[in-house]
Amino acid sequence: MPMSLRPRAALLPPDRTGGAPEAEAPEDRLNRRIQELESELRELQHRAKNSLQLVISLLKLQAGRIRDPDARAAYEQTMLRIEALAILYRQLHETGSGTHVDLGRYVEALCETVKEGTPGGLARIPVHVSSDPIQVGLYEAMPLGLIIAELVTNCLHHAYPDDGWIRVSVRQEPNGRARLTVEDNGRALPAGFDTTAEDGLMLAEALAGQLGDTLSTDSDASGTTAGVSFPI
Repeated sequence: MPMSLRPRAALLPPDRTGGAPEAEAPEDRLNRRIQELESELRELQHRAKNSLQLVISLLKLQAGRIRDPDARAAYEQTMLRIEALAILYRQLHETGSGTHVDLGRYVEALCETVKEGTPGGLARIPVHVSSDPIQVGLYEAMPLGLIIAELVTNCLHHAYPDDGWIRVSVRQEPNGRARLTVEDNGRALPAGFDTTAEDGLMLAEALAGQLGDTLSTDSDASGTTAGVSFPI
């Protein structure tokens, strides 16, 4: 009786294209991870920008209900501080630069916002901004922006002559730091003036400490100059 033959599996040549993928090179894996982190950072910055804009919009809805002058002043200070941070995150998002911002561009936008938010005729006082080409990190830009907002606001609330001016300058120093200077030709600070007596200047002094310096002030009949150095 003839024996039946069982079918035998066909032997195929090795699959050279559909096998396990080759291991990713360490350098490629590192580059891919960096790109992922950069994308996540941009998304966080975008969300921070939108969140700050939402807070500003909500606060503005309440502006018309504030009648008390002291409460109104506190509201305006709070709005300005939030807007200083919102400008920073907006510029970071627009440039896609990650964690660094063009300091001169940031200072110009910030000073313009401070002027626009100043009531009455004080907004006519020109604010001149000059800056060396400096890129500064996010964690230095945040306290710097708040310091500038406080100092320029303080300048604008001085009693000015008809030819009043404010100058904001940022200059690179040879020691790995730069210096911010805000000066005006308004009235001199009164004798014995205590910066801790004003919330804005007290905040500026605390922020200067975060930058590794102290806020310097010099005032006489020709005007007032304030400055602080910071790492770059």
